Amino acid sequence: MSRQPDSHESYTVAAGLLHWAAAILALSLLAIVLLVYMWARPVLTAGEQPARPIPPQPRLQQDPAVDIAAERALQRSRLDGYEWMDGTHTVARIPISRAMALLAAKPAPAASTERAR
Repeated sequence: MSRQPDSHESYTVAAGLLHWAAAILALSLLAIVLLVYMWARPVLTAGEQPARPIPPQPRLQQDPAVDIAAERALQRSRLDGYEWMDGTHTVARIPISRAMALLAAKPAPAASTERAR
């Protein structure tokens, strides 16, 4: 079984064809990147944020940012203000910084030596 000298596969590479294919792929990629940039540029450079869709009914809050700001202001006023807690004016709320200062100035209760035995 002898083979003929011309019956084997050729290992030569068509380098010119491969270079053209690589150049076409690179130029296509560059064109796609430029097209996407041109399409997205107005969105990226716009000063305002895109409008968020309104959720379906029932809408529990018309403007959650205003609601949370009001809640935080109420909590801050409770932490920083004075207020009577009951109608007989026997229990009062004081600012938290003043309460911490009063507790820090209060001497610690002495530990009983009989309990330690």
